[in-house]
Amino acid sequence: MQVVKKDERRESFDRNKLRKGIEIAAERAKIDKARARKIADSVVKDVENNFRKRDDVRSADIRERVLERLDREERKIADSFRNFKR
Repeated sequence: MQVVKKDERRESFDRNKLRKGIEIAAERAKIDKARARKIADSVVKDVENNFRKRDDVRSADIRERVLERLDREERKIADSFRNFKR
């Protein structure tokens, strides 16, 4: 799957990059590391399953899906993730 950035650059989807971003947001929100890892794995799996049939996906669509899941899983992480510089 290719991720289309807002400047139209394309790069391969990197599950580790997404997982790391969620874990950093969790750390900033003072969420336990084990819980953060579990949530990050769940969200990454959801993103992969949701977009797996698409060749290209916009980074904004991934971000929106991540935030929807984080809002349900742990609002503090979602708020921290929203504050990341885009």
